[in-house]
Amino acid sequence: MLATTQGFVFRTTPYSETSVIAKIFTLHYGMLSFMIKGVRSNKGKNKQNLLQPLSYLDISFYHNSKTEIQYIKELKPAKQWNSIPFDCSKTAIIFFMTELLYKTIREEEANLPLFKHIVTSLSTLDNQTEALANFPISFMLSTTKLLGIEPRNNYNDLRPLFNLNEGCFVTQPSIVENADNILDNNTSLALHQYLS
Repeated sequence: MLATTQGFVFRTTPYSETSVIAKIFTLHYGMLSFMIKGVRSNKGKNKQNLLQPLSYLDISFYHNSKTEIQYIKELKPAKQWNSIPFDCSKTAIIFFMTELLYKTIREEEANLPLFKHIVTSLSTLDNQTEALANFPISFMLSTTKLLGIEPRNNYNDLRPLFNLNEGCFVTQPSIVENADNILDNNTSLALHQYLS
């Protein structure tokens, strides 16, 4: 069945001399693997430059729920970014965002709030001209809310240290806890301020 959707490219892997397999987070189907034939040849109608990390695409594909790999018919950009492709700092942030999303999204069903969050975040990044250093932290924290793993902001004078395993602020670590999993006072305070 021929289907259409939008999606974000997370990762591509060369498959043959001219083809790739792409992991794409789609609007209607969640995370899917796609075979894209001829993308690495001069004659192919789908070009590899469309498959950059977090490229936002309109996708036409042959959907078969019984197979793990879907076949792309046609790709085209869903939106052209004005500054992201030309700004090295923003490109670095895109790599961070892609890696974070690729390692955390495991669901194979649609997640409309998360998809809209990615669209909004990329639009914000594309239009942002300053204070880029805080963008990855802001994106990471807002994404954790949508994934259900948001750190609990229970910081106070009695609980000044953040425990990475527990996802909350704690008193001094116990002897059995690994100190590598506890943020120091300054980093814990900074995290509290971001969460606030």
